[in-house]
Amino acid sequence: MYSLKEELFHFIWQYKLLNTNTLYTESGQQLQIIKPGELNNDSGPDFFNAKIKLGNLTLAGNIEVHVNASDWNKHHHQDDAAYSNIILHVVYINDSKQKSHGNFEILELKKHIDERVLKNYINLIRSKNTLPCHRHISEVNRLKLSGWLQRMLIERLEKKTEYIKQQFEQSGNDYSFALYITFAKNFGFKVNAEPFENLARVLPLSVLLKHANNLFQLEALLFGCAGLLEKSFKDKYIQQLQNEFEFLKQKYNLRVLKGESWKFMRLRPANFPSVRLWQFAKLIYHHSDIFMNPEKYNSISKLSEALQHKPDGYWKNHYKIGGKEQKEIGSMGIQSVENIMINTIAPYLFFYARQTAKDSDLSNALSCFDEIPFESNIKTRHFTKAGLQLKTAGESQALIQLFDNYCKTKRCLNCGIAAQLLTNS
Repeated sequence: MYSLKEELFHFIWQYKLLNTNTLYTESGQQLQIIKPGELNNDSGPDFFNAKIKLGNLTLAGNIEVHVNASDWNKHHHQDDAAYSNIILHVVYINDSKQKSHGNFEILELKKHIDERVLKNYINLIRSKNTLPCHRHISEVNRLKLSGWLQRMLIERLEKKTEYIKQQFEQSGNDYSFALYITFAKNFGFKVNAEPFENLARVLPLSVLLKHANNLFQLEALLFGCAGLLEKSFKDKYIQQLQNEFEFLKQKYNLRVLKGESWKFMRLRPANFPSVRLWQFAKLIYHHSDIFMNPEKYNSISKLSEALQHKPDGYWKNHYKIGGKEQKEIGSMGIQSVENIMINTIAPYLFFYARQTAKDSDLSNALSCFDEIPFESNIKTRHFTKAGLQLKTAGESQALIQLFDNYCKTKRCLNCGIAAQLLTNS
């Protein structure tokens, strides 16, 4: 026999998954649930602000839920003042055989629960499939599924904004700084995220913006502070960059990173940090307003315009500073643009929306995902194989959040999809 947990009966009470037409307490009084109450995840009674009707008497107060009625005494609630406003004790089994607890009644759920609810829950928890509800998830009401995925997307964005919030607070509430650091970190993608972040910390955005109309000086600042101009080079253009950076370094008292911190190994040439640094210089040269007005770039078409520049000059046929001439590498790929939208622009706009509490700002953040196609990866394929047909990156981001935080740990009772399946039963 599977051991039923108290959380299951919290769930059953919260969603009223019982025959509410014929409810009677252990003392024989007819019970009507007007309001199940608000689930409490902290210490104290399980549900606050509930309202019930016992016969002709309407009561308002708190509800306590247990697997067994004897748990009341085991948990010493009778000696705890926090439980003085209990109006009903809800239990799965009344093993105490008491009719009431003095001032409040006992409701035994076992008499009123459809056994299919328990069976379906046990099947979910016992499932050996990576996705516990894989057999039935496609049966969930489309409208309710969309609502739950929207909540999962919000949860994922909340997680992504933790870093942005930290930068914002550490900078004395500077929005542009928070976006600049985040943008730089994500511009390095996974492999060079740390050196790119460090670069943004030693090279202030204010300095870059002062030279935003001069691409040559932007390159000198970025490559110089990155520590990639420290060696001797034969290329005349690189020598010119070195001379320019020496002047700018003295002018702004700039620090220089160690060039060895940048990783080139096992990267395609188009993803070399030197290429990314040039692309970052181009971004500031053509679209420096992105750090002050990122809401203007909340569509893939606008962000692509800001990021997808064909290499020119020295970078038309060089992947590395001082390297041999190569064939032209082309502009940044659309998948990289989408990555920056998902991991930089959308989270920042979401963070800004939370700070300003404006619905229009929240719409700006969520609309970022509309043009980006659904991402098929090892996590999202669990859902598509189960029959879900989804289209946008917002939905794939939501499924990643769902899989990582609910499915893997079988938190089915906290999942809106499982709730719908159990409710349907």
